[in-house]
Amino acid sequence: MAGKVGVSPRTVSRVVNDEGGYSPETRKKVLAAIEELRYRPNMVARALITKRSGTVGLVGGDMTDPFFPALAEGIQHRAREAGQTMFFASTGSDPDRQAEVLRSFWARAVDGVIVFPALDSIDQLTDYGRRGLPIVVVDDLVEAPNVACVLFDLEEGGRLAARHLLSAGRRRMGVISATVSPPRRRHRERGFLAALTEARGDHLPAVTAEADPTVRGGETGFAELLSLMPDLDGIFAYNDLVAIGAMRAAAASGRRVPDDIAVVGCDDIEMSTYITPALTTIRLDRGRLSNEAVTALGDLIDAPAQRRPPVVLPVELVARESA
Repeated sequence: MAGKVGVSPRTVSRVVNDEGGYSPETRKKVLAAIEELRYRPNMVARALITKRSGTVGLVGGDMTDPFFPALAEGIQHRAREAGQTMFFASTGSDPDRQAEVLRSFWARAVDGVIVFPALDSIDQLTDYGRRGLPIVVVDDLVEAPNVACVLFDLEEGGRLAARHLLSAGRRRMGVISATVSPPRRRHRERGFLAALTEARGDHLPAVTAEADPTVRGGETGFAELLSLMPDLDGIFAYNDLVAIGAMRAAAASGRRVPDDIAVVGCDDIEMSTYITPALTTIRLDRGRLSNEAVTALGDLIDAPAQRRPPVVLPVELVARESA
């Protein structure tokens, strides 16, 4: 095609990849030749030369949770800005499904992956890191070659939630954890309980319940907390969906939020501002996470490393009507 247009192959490449460095007339001629010859880039051939496929994978996440699709969109947008095409696969936190996805991405020679890890899957991620696949793990810590970790300071988020409820005069509190969250990843719960202990000692410990990270889970979690502490007056929920479920269950039981029971969620999904009362929550900055994850992956692709320190992102409490 370069000979047909009368330019160098590099100029054709620049036009195809929209890199600039050519005149409008040259661009017009190259695009006309592309249309006439029905040319399309051979990504496989390019990958053999550059050792890069120009593709990355995004693995995991629960698509029923509004937090994740919004985050995935942000990561995809940021990857596109970095010149990467992103493939996405949801695992539903199933380690077997995650193993299938990683095998598929590995076989397709993606340049790297960003992973929201399934339960009990650290060995999988460590293995692929050792094979040379650049991996960014979100919301967990994995120490392995070619693996970087980006996570929110959820323990501080739990502390912020506890302090806010205490400042609102709440003294009989409960925590609803997620059944899908293993004990080592329950940072928000640990921070919450630690802050309560620091503030008032061990004489009145909070009660805890486990539930699915859904609205329905929040309803069942609320019922369990109430059975353990009938005079409950404050709740910290695993995420905003659980918090909304707890608020629904409180209303159904004849208790008013926040007059009788104050509720704090975590994530700050868009829905949290539209419910009544509006939800007090721990905000996790999805835009910053997207940027840090894609940047960390690009750094790993450019310069594989034995170990990289984790990137821990700050959180903030957003006070609204529910607490």
